[in-house]
Amino acid sequence: MASKYIIRKRQNKILYTEFLLVAGVIAILSVTQYKIHPALGLIIGIAAVFLFAVLFFKVKIFRYIFSILFSLGWAAGAFMAGESIDKSSDSTAWVFAVIAFALSIWAHWDHFTFLKDAKVYEYERQ
Repeated sequence: MASKYIIRKRQNKILYTEFLLVAGVIAILSVTQYKIHPALGLIIGIAAVFLFAVLFFKVKIFRYIFSILFSLGWAAGAFMAGESIDKSSDSTAWVFAVIAFALSIWAHWDHFTFLKDAKVYEYERQ
């Protein structure tokens, strides 16, 4: 009986980093804002990782929105870093922001091209 395999590994390290960032923020906010027990906040954070992962890999529009929002977030962080380096001009900050946005979109792009360009090969074990 033939089995189907996709022979190419995805490089999703940035995605899992972003899932963990979201989970950490959700866990911290649930503990500080809703005054719940930290152990319950940790469980909520772990559930958030799985929820965002399932939504990202199953819902196409969520995937695009998530990627754009996080790319804008990385760009905002790079903009703040650029402002702290050169306080007299915003040009350094804008260059950092554009580079960070482009790198983040490029890192997310691997997942999108993987889904579009995946080739399924049939392989039969003997």
